[in-house]
Amino acid sequence: MRQSEAIGKLAEALSKAQGEIEGARMDSSNPFFKSKYADLTSVWEACRKPLTKHGLSIIQSPGYICESPEYISLTTRMCHISGEWVEDVIAMKPVKPDPQSVGSLITYMRRYSLQSFVGVAPEDDDGNAASGQGAKPTPPKPKESVPQVITPAQRTRLFAIAKEHACPNEAIKEYLKDTYGVTSSNDIPIDKYEAIVSWVQSSKEAPNEQN
Repeated sequence: MRQSEAIGKLAEALSKAQGEIEGARMDSSNPFFKSKYADLTSVWEACRKPLTKHGLSIIQSPGYICESPEYISLTTRMCHISGEWVEDVIAMKPVKPDPQSVGSLITYMRRYSLQSFVGVAPEDDDGNAASGQGAKPTPPKPKESVPQVITPAQRTRLFAIAKEHACPNEAIKEYLKDTYGVTSSNDIPIDKYEAIVSWVQSSKEAPNEQN
């Protein structure tokens, strides 16, 4: 943890604020563990007024680690109106490198960092389950995985390539159905996309002759 040269006024203000901060309400659900936990909004509602009353503010800034760009970092700084401050950094790797997973991870880190800085201690079934504490219900039987399909932009590119190589749309539809069992170009599996593009580019269909 890093801090300003002095934090006496900040420590005094935080002590007073913590005397007024109540536990955050557990009003969000974890469907997998059938439990409740306090989300980021509830944690903020529990501490915002006491912090503001005593001249304290929180700044949270997401980023990444240059040496390990696959990790998302979050810097949380507590500031006092006197100019004193303390801050620390947490870094975690998202489950998937997509916007939804990254956004969820940032929210998760913000929640835990905030409640750690201000001293909010809700009963967190979400965290207990993740750490292996408490009884875990039997997880539901996983559904059959559905292949990720191509995006509209990839579909547009596919048919643009088909037009360039004079490959009729009907030929593509027939190929998809016979080779992959796909009846709509909207359902093309993303892992088959490049193979299909290669087939279109090597198509022997001749262009229609103009009158």
